[in-house]
Amino acid sequence: MKCFSTLLTLLVLLVVPCGELHCAEVPLAGMSLRALSALIAVMALLFFLAWVLKRYGPVARVKKNLGLDILGQMALGAKSHLALVRVGKSILLLGVTSNSISLIKDMEGGDFEKALDEMKTAQGNL
Repeated sequence: MKCFSTLLTLLVLLVVPCGELHCAEVPLAGMSLRALSALIAVMALLFFLAWVLKRYGPVARVKKNLGLDILGQMALGAKSHLALVRVGKSILLLGVTSNSISLIKDMEGGDFEKALDEMKTAQGNL
């Protein structure tokens, strides 16, 4: 974040208007450089605002309040995949296709952690 603020400060310094005498001496290439730097600064600001809205906006608050979190997805085909979704304290394994969503397995958080530990030890023994 500090790097972004430093970059934004440098871009603002390039865009700051100069005195009338100095601007009269600036060639056309210098003015186009200033216009380009202003465009880059505005684009950076728009991307930053989009990131802030995605991170802290209303959608993020709703997701946090509902307790929904997608832990992972794995594609099975062109239009189907498996999804691990945490809902409150339980973890759901869902089969998702273009036409339906099916519950495959419902586990509690502790059961899921235990299954992961068993898989890790089984893979370590190979």
